[in-house]
Amino acid sequence: MQSETKLFDLVNSSERLGGCSPWTLRKHIALGNIEVVRIGRRIFLNEETIARIARDGLPSLKAARG
Repeated sequence: MQSETKLFDLVNSSERLGGCSPWTLRKHIALGNIEVVRIGRRIFLNEETIARIARDGLPSLKAARG
């Protein structure tokens, strides 16, 4: 039996994370801080990734500028 993993687009992911901006998620994706699933040009986060971000948070983007 194959396990199902729910995928959420960036808008739905940001809503599940309490209103984090989709553009903030895009910046973290570009920096490699978030693992994503790409289907064509679309970007999705799975449930486990969203739960990890909700639990642990994301690193500061200010540190990446330096």
